[in-house]
This record gives sequence, C-alpha cells and structure tokens, in this order.
Amino acid sequence: MSITIRDALKIGGLVNAIVLAGEAGLDKEIRTVDIIDVPDAAIWFRKDSLLSTTFYALKDNIEAQLNMLEDIKSCGGAGLIIFSPERYISHIDERLVNKANDLKLPLLQMPDCSYIDVIVPVMSQILDKQVRALEYAHEVHSMMTDIVLKGKGLKELLATLTVLIEKPVLMADNEQLLIDAASPPGSSETPPILKQWQKSGKHFPLADFYPGGLLNDLVYKKKPVYYQHGSAEADYIDFFFPVVAGEDFYGTLIVPDLSEELEKAKTVAMEAGAMAIALDILKKKAIKEAERKNELDFYNELLLGNIKNRETIISQARQFGFDPSSSYFVVLVELSKESIYYNNLAAKNPGMNREKLEKRLFRLLHYALEKEGEEGVVVEALGSMVIIVHSSIKVEEKDASDHVKKLVQNVRQTVEARMENIPLYIAAGEYCDSIDRINAGYLEAWETLDVGKKLFHPGFSLTYSEMAPYHMVKRFITSAETPGLYNKIYEPLLQYDREKGGELVCTLETYIECNFSRTKTADKMHLHRNSLNYRLQKISELLDRDLETLDTFPLLLASISRKISS
Repeated sequence: MSITIRDALKIGGLVNAIVLAGEAGLDKEIRTVDIIDVPDAAIWFRKDSLLSTTFYALKDNIEAQLNMLEDIKSCGGAGLIIFSPERYISHIDERLVNKANDLKLPLLQMPDCSYIDVIVPVMSQILDKQVRALEYAHEVHSMMTDIVLKGKGLKELLATLTVLIEKPVLMADNEQLLIDAASPPGSSETPPILKQWQKSGKHFPLADFYPGGLLNDLVYKKKPVYYQHGSAEADYIDFFFPVVAGEDFYGTLIVPDLSEELEKAKTVAMEAGAMAIALDILKKKAIKEAERKNELDFYNELLLGNIKNRETIISQARQFGFDPSSSYFVVLVELSKESIYYNNLAAKNPGMNREKLEKRLFRLLHYALEKEGEEGVVVEALGSMVIIVHSSIKVEEKDASDHVKKLVQNVRQTVEARMENIPLYIAAGEYCDSIDRINAGYLEAWETLDVGKKLFHPGFSLTYSEMAPYHMVKRFITSAETPGLYNKIYEPLLQYDREKGGELVCTLETYIECNFSRTKTADKMHLHRNSLNYRLQKISELLDRDLETLDTFPLLLASISRKISS
C-alpha cells in the first residue's frame, strides 16, 4: 500500500517542507523514499518513489538538474525534495521551478536537516499502511474461504462482498451470462444492467450491454478492467474482475455505476471474493462431475437396455429425480460436423468452440422443453444429446406420431431462433407407454437418425413412423440377396458412365426425383434442355425401355438401398 505526497507533508520533517512547484501532482502515491546524490542517478530511479537530493553533484549544471526532473517524470517517480539548497547550491534556479510546474512534478524544498528526519517517518507510515493492508487482506480472504468451507455458496459470497465494498455486485458465468446479483443492505438504487437482467429472465448475455472486445479481453487476458460508459463525459464506470483458477476462466464479477475507481482495500476484497467464488465453483464442479458420471452411467444403461429388471429401473430412476410412472418419447439431437458452419461461427464469435457451442445447445434444449410445456430431461449419452420427454397423461397411439412430430419441429424452431443456421440432426422414436420401453424408443430414434444422415442434408427433423418405409428398405438390404441390387438395376448405365465418363445414373435419379419433369431436372443439374434430352434418349436406349412408361420402383429401391448402405 502507499500514501500520497500530500499525506507525507504532514509527517515528520516534511511538515517543514516548502512546495516550490508541481502542486498538481501532490496526490501522487509514493511507495518509497530514495536518496540521489550522484551524477548518473537516473539508472536507479524507481516508480512511485519520492527522491531526495542536495544537488551537490550537479551544483554547477542547471541542464543536468533539468534533465533529472525529466528522468524522474519518465520513470514514474512521484516527486523531488531538495535539501539545504543554501548550503550546497546557493539557490534553486527559477528554470527548475518552471520545469517542475510544466511536468506537474512536485518539487519540495527542505531546510537544513538530516535525510533521516524525512525518510524514517514517511517509510514508517508506508510500512504501517502496508501491514494494515496485509492484515485486512488476510482477514477478508479467511472470511471468504470460511463461507465456502461451511458449505455456503455464490449468494452468500456475493452478499458478503457487497457489504465489504458497499456496492452492488453481479456475477456472470464463463459464457458471459449474468447468473446472480446482490446489493448491500439498505441500498435503494438499481443499476441499469441489473434492471435489464431482472426483466429478461434467468440468463442475460453481457453482449447485450457491453462491447464484444471488452468481453473477449476478459476471457483471454483475465485482468481486471474499468469500462467507461458511452464517452469520456459519461458520469459512471463499471469494474470487471475475472474469476480465474489457474489458466481457467470461470466468469466475471461486475461492480456497476461507479463514480470513481475502487479504493485499494475494496479491490483487495474483490480479489478475495473472486478467489472464493472460483473455489466454490471448483468444489461444485467436482461434485457435479461425480453426480454426472453416475447419472450418465444410469442413462447409458437405460437407453441400451442393460437394466433388465423393471424394479431396478424404477428404483434408479427415482434416485435421479426421473419420474418412472410416465409415458415417454425419446428424441436424439446431434450437431453436424460441417466445417463451414464452425468457421463462420468462429469468425463472428471469437473464442467460440465446439464445447461452448454444445453447452449453449444443451441449455437451449432445456428451454425448448419448458417453452412447449413438456416435462423431461436432457442428457448427453452415447455420443448424442438425448431428450427423454415424459408425460403423466397417456397419449392415444393414433395421436402419438403427430404429437412427437410437432414437438421435434418446435424444438428445432426454438433452437434456430437463438442459433441461426445451426446444422442439426433431430430424430424421434415411437411412443413409449412405459419406462422399460425407453430402450426401444432410443433404438428407433438412433435408427431414424442414422438413415436420415444418409438420405438428407443437416436440418432434418424426423420421426420413426414417417421413416417407416426407409427402415423396411434398410432391413431388406441387410439380407444376403440384396448387396448387389444397385449394380444389377443400373448396370448398363454404370458401365457407360465408367467407359465414357458420363453422368447417366445421376441424370436418371434426378429425373425420377423431379417427378419426370424435364424442366426441373435441367434446372437442378444446370443443363441445357437439349443436353438433358440427349442423355434421356441414351438412357432409354441402354435400358431398352421407354422412360415415359418406366417402372420406377426397382430404380428407387436400388437408389435408396445404395444411400442407406453406404
């Protein structure tokens, strides 16, 4: 800790000092008092040091004296005391006084006395203040740590911190979302950011209130920073103190609407609070990881059907707060690994990676369920995000397909409203009328997801029932007789394409997909109409069939078989 030059003028021998110049710098802090009485003293100058000299070594060199003032200023020195000028240099040159005023560097004159009369009292005061600061820091750190060790959490830590600094404190998590806040007892003012958070609901992104550059610096530089609102003329600032453990960033403490920077003691309290909160987060993270492992093991076994006994399933389900008396739908959600999407995302949101993206998606899936008024759980199991929707009301089987179809479409819309263009695969199994059928519902959803990936681009929302024909084809092509079906059906065209480098197979498949429309086929393949007509004529010749009366079933079956089996 330190004192100002103005404070020092009330201590020991300095009460007799005369301020010759640089009054504008009297509030500069000093951390030490040094003596300089050699010509090349500048190499030993230190920041925040109040320097003492007789100028005896420079008594006949006013240029060197002026340069010394420049050197003190450039190294961050606090000021200069000239001792006994009438004894060693006869008088203080007016140019020295003018220079000190220009630099706003305090220039003090002391009568004939010992350096000790100044150094000992001032350094004693500085050291006393440092000792008190260390004692305060130790007390605050102990208080904060004790809160965590007694099992109390973020709310208690924030409440204690507000009492220590006498200001409201907000907490944002590592994804820059406000998650909690506290105000000192008796506080009646509500800062603007706190008002917005209270209106917005549970999670409020800091990006809606602060510039992205500031938030990115907090994550990567992990240093406390003050932020001036609007312009230099704005009448308040916000203080940000990152919550960090090792190299890991866990969030940010924010003290809003300050008229000036926090006192050093209050900054020490913020440091202690941030450390205690990091400790609390690490403790909760360890507990959560252990709970998550047990929960993950249960859901993996449940989805795979490895829990054979119904009573065991029900007993374990209740341990994890999962209602075993409902009916269910199982929905799988996966992120496509499309590099274009991730590249665009990283360009717009520096610091965003797959892990953070998946956490955000996980949170949005919970939100989507709440929005639909559905109860259920979202878990990461077996390589996918699994939504197990449960209802205490039995759904009529005839309505189940429509119900789950509407649900998966609405879930997608909710996610895409917050994460535009996100490449998602979503698939749902059939209605499960009891908990021991969840395994079957999961396998149906997985099979639907697997088939969908082979037939469609990312962005599909499918249910098992609407994909029933494709599931039949998949089961058909697994039989011993069907592996060569595609080659048999398309053999003449495949041979021509190999020999001539043609695209007859692709042309025929596109022609069938476009429902025999030559215009649509030409547009989709970016072909001139005459080129398409030539290809279709060639296909007709090779197959020895009129395309207008062609039985498309074998061709469609062969094409679907190839895609599903690839």
